[in-house]
Amino acid sequence: MAVLPSTSMTCAQNKYNMNYTLNTMNLRQFIKQHYKTVERCADDLGVTRRTVENYCFRNPSGILKHSGQIIQLDGVEPLQLFDAVAASMEQINESRAK
Repeated sequence: MAVLPSTSMTCAQNKYNMNYTLNTMNLRQFIKQHYKTVERCADDLGVTRRTVENYCFRNPSGILKHSGQIIQLDGVEPLQLFDAVAASMEQINESRAK
C-alpha cells in the first residue's frame, strides 16, 4: 500500500484524502477481476448487461443494492466494493466537470 506524504497513514486508511483512489480499482475493473465479464456479472446479479454497464458508467452506487450477494464471492472484502464504487463516482464527476 502507498503511504501518503507527510503522514504514516496508508491510502486505504485515509478515507478523506481525495487521492486514496489512486491505487483502488474502479467498478469496471472490480467486475472484471471478480466476474471476468459484464455478462456473467449481470447473470449472477439477475439484471441485464445494460444495467451493469449503467452501474459502471452512470450510477455506480446502484450496484450497492446487490452488495450482500457480491461480498459473498470468494476473495471479496466489503471495502473493495465500496472503494470501487467511490473511485467510479469520482471518475464520473471528474469527467462531467470538464
